[in-house]
Amino acid sequence: MTQKKITRNKVAVCGLGIAGISAVKNLTEAGFDVTGFEASDAIGGLWHYTEDARTSCLSSKLCHPLLNFRISPSFYPTDTRALGRRDTFCFSDFPYAGDASDGPLYPKEIQAFLESYAEHFDIVHRFRLNTKVTTVSRVGDKWSLLLTDAQGQREEEMFDRLVVCNGLFQTPKEPRVEGLDQFRGEILNAHTYKRYGDDCAQYDGHAVRSLIRNFVAQRVSMGSEYWLLDLAPRLQTLPEVLQAEPVKFLYLTEMGLPYGKANDVCFPPLREQRKALKRPPVEQGQILHKAFLEMQDEAFDLRPEWGLANAPAMPHKIPIIGDEFYDLLVSGAVTLVAGVKRVLESHVELTDGKKLEVDAIIFAIGYNKSFSLLGPYDPSRHMPQAWKDARGSMGRPLARLYQGIFSLDFPDSLAYSETVGPTLSSSINADLASMALAQVWLGASKLPSASEMAKSADAQNQMVISIAKEGEIFDPSIVNTTEWTIWADRAAGLGIQDRIGYGWKSWWLWLTDYRLYKTLLDGKFVPQVYRIFDEGKRKPWKGARESFFKANGMS
Repeated sequence: MTQKKITRNKVAVCGLGIAGISAVKNLTEAGFDVTGFEASDAIGGLWHYTEDARTSCLSSKLCHPLLNFRISPSFYPTDTRALGRRDTFCFSDFPYAGDASDGPLYPKEIQAFLESYAEHFDIVHRFRLNTKVTTVSRVGDKWSLLLTDAQGQREEEMFDRLVVCNGLFQTPKEPRVEGLDQFRGEILNAHTYKRYGDDCAQYDGHAVRSLIRNFVAQRVSMGSEYWLLDLAPRLQTLPEVLQAEPVKFLYLTEMGLPYGKANDVCFPPLREQRKALKRPPVEQGQILHKAFLEMQDEAFDLRPEWGLANAPAMPHKIPIIGDEFYDLLVSGAVTLVAGVKRVLESHVELTDGKKLEVDAIIFAIGYNKSFSLLGPYDPSRHMPQAWKDARGSMGRPLARLYQGIFSLDFPDSLAYSETVGPTLSSSINADLASMALAQVWLGASKLPSASEMAKSADAQNQMVISIAKEGEIFDPSIVNTTEWTIWADRAAGLGIQDRIGYGWKSWWLWLTDYRLYKTLLDGKFVPQVYRIFDEGKRKPWKGARESFFKANGMS
């Protein structure tokens, strides 16, 4: 890697979840003086369990593994089962050290992995925990951060550059259902579901112990199914619920997949990835959806009365993992009913005219992302009216960013590195995005002109708007996979696309190292491939080749 003299090298990273930790590491590696800020007392984001009101995974003591997806463990605060092998939940130069099989990953294991990653690359001293970034402002050519510690003490600090990684799960959405204020029972939010005890489900300090006639979980927005699939089995073990009628869930519309079966579809060999890049994004989504449908049909015998046969395709919905939940449907312990029309004092009226007498309602309706920390530089401040009017926008912000990363106001000093990327793995996306970001700010890779960046950002927004007009979109920050993959490869200096294509580098690899060439194209994909080649930009990893072969059962 070519070392450059860095000017304006003092960088702040707000948030130390997966994206923030990766940004600190890759920017530090490139030579920047980086400080990472985290409001809680530990790194890890939602993987760090806490009893407070902050969004986090469930207590690891009784958790099942979480989805290794960017809009789900990795992204809903649930303990739903995980898709994919353990060796795809890692970073390009730091493989998962434990069993790399299809076995589940528990939150405590992910937390430990992230901590070991930080220790291995000696970046722990760059973290400032219990320090909340309260306000960000522009002062001259610098960013001023107003910081508040756990004791409420405030201080101001100046930085040359700023990376925002404060997460997707900031503000639980408020339910908007007619008559909700009339309901006499308990109204809870999945956001407050913290842990499961021997005799009750714990919600923000109080427990649901009363005899439950019907426990209705209402889904009116993205993301709730991951939580519902976790809570259903837990409720069934409560003595109160065992004496009651079946738990009822509404609007469960995602596709269900068996645990451990989807990795080869989500992370195919590079030869298949190369073929996919040649297809239009819509066609890519259709092929992936077809593969998921076949997987679902092979694993489960879906009954028509469940209403699960016509689940929306990606990018409208991400599949869910449903082994345990499927068994509950078959046994009748859980039933699916129509959506809520309105709420009465002791009843819920459904869209099909039926009424359910209920004691409690849990709203699992997702979260609203916010860019408000940046005030006048909020990248979503000028959202197109077409996005606001699209039925799938659902009131969420749509950021206008170059490649989903760079601010159009200050591309040389303000960036976002959270969920953007071409894969369904949060760790891979965070690694790729921060490697590319580091090389751009280093000056090793160049950004296009301001007008070209604006044109690209608008085209990205238009793609998202066109999807949202047809229905809900699981993530407004999704990118054109083909364009983003090629851009990130060039910007970060990965050297992959040139070696799986038909250029001279591909032919040279075939002639000089056929074993590596063949395994790259047709072997099991793991992110270590991103660190094999030295293009003079991001730092290669000497152990990448050996680690890649090991993952493919080769010495």
